[in-house]
Amino acid sequence: MPSAAADYDLDCPLVRARLHAGDLLAERGVYGLVWLDDDLIVRNRYGSIANFIEVGVPLTDCVLPVIGLEDDIRALKGCKRSMLRLPNVSTVTEAGPGQRLTLLFYSFDETVPYIMIVAASASQSELELELSRQVRARLMAEAEALAKSQELARANAELRVLNDNLEQFAAIVTHDLKAPMRAVRYLVDEIDTAIGDSDTGTAREKLHKLRRQSTRLSSMLTALLHYSSTGLSKRSVETVDTLALVKDVVHSLPHRGVEVDIAGDWPTLDTLVAPLDLALRNLIENAVKHHDRDTGSLRIVCADVGSALEITVEDDGPGIAPEHHASIFLPFRTLASSGEGMGLAIVQKMIDAAGGTITLTSHPAERRGTTFRIRWPKQIAL
Repeated sequence: MPSAAADYDLDCPLVRARLHAGDLLAERGVYGLVWLDDDLIVRNRYGSIANFIEVGVPLTDCVLPVIGLEDDIRALKGCKRSMLRLPNVSTVTEAGPGQRLTLLFYSFDETVPYIMIVAASASQSELELELSRQVRARLMAEAEALAKSQELARANAELRVLNDNLEQFAAIVTHDLKAPMRAVRYLVDEIDTAIGDSDTGTAREKLHKLRRQSTRLSSMLTALLHYSSTGLSKRSVETVDTLALVKDVVHSLPHRGVEVDIAGDWPTLDTLVAPLDLALRNLIENAVKHHDRDTGSLRIVCADVGSALEITVEDDGPGIAPEHHASIFLPFRTLASSGEGMGLAIVQKMIDAAGGTITLTSHPAERRGTTFRIRWPKQIAL
């Protein structure tokens, strides 16, 4: 085999070290050498990486990509320090595609006209592809982690809302069921009186009202529990006849001596039934309970104002002084000598949950009465 070190002093330690290093690299398949004659017939080879090339045959028989480049290789002759680079040549075996190589052709002298260096390589396109894969995998992992983090944050937020609703459920039920329970007690007393007077007609009428009141109490409990346990969700939205709703609320509350007038345009819409029921019931009950005269009037009006319903609850009671307008919506604040002070706080919470607003108008020094205005959205944003 022609030696590339023929013109070097083999006794020189540096030369021997270089040759040894070259042998190690060739043994490990980093590079190989192939010697070619003028006809590009393979005359010898060196290094395990070049073992796929047969000696004594044209190079084109072993390296198909060289076909058509014969003249380019021969043109190297006489061009000092010139070379022909053929990158990304893959070997193919019975097992399939093999190693990717880079071929470098040089011209030497008449004894060894051409030499080909075979070097293992990873093409730039492969490196870019692998880098792209890694970057994409990392981005996908980060996106998945972010999605899980956001999902966890949403779950925690929903859990906080549910916990808050459940904690207040007992207080709301206790407060809001007192009025219909009083109505039930009054009906029981009236039925007892009617039976004692042998007035079966009145007794049957009161029994019918008692049955209706009992059904309403059950519906109220179901709606409250459903709303408190599910929170603000699509499952809480129901189709409701608002006129029938306000009439049921009025009929479920004792309002002796106070004449109630329901007017305006009360539509049927898909909304949060429990919050609307709670808000109306508390406002109506407060107007009746805190009236300071034996007789009075309460007017409940609904108007369509575009994207919302404006529900007005107006009484002719003693009114609320302006200095109390802000604090009256806070929990456990009451201007009366009795009561827990939760009614208007519950109203505020229910209306806020639906995305509505409530305002209060009352100037006792100028005229009697209090007016509450609710803006209730016709479309609930979930």
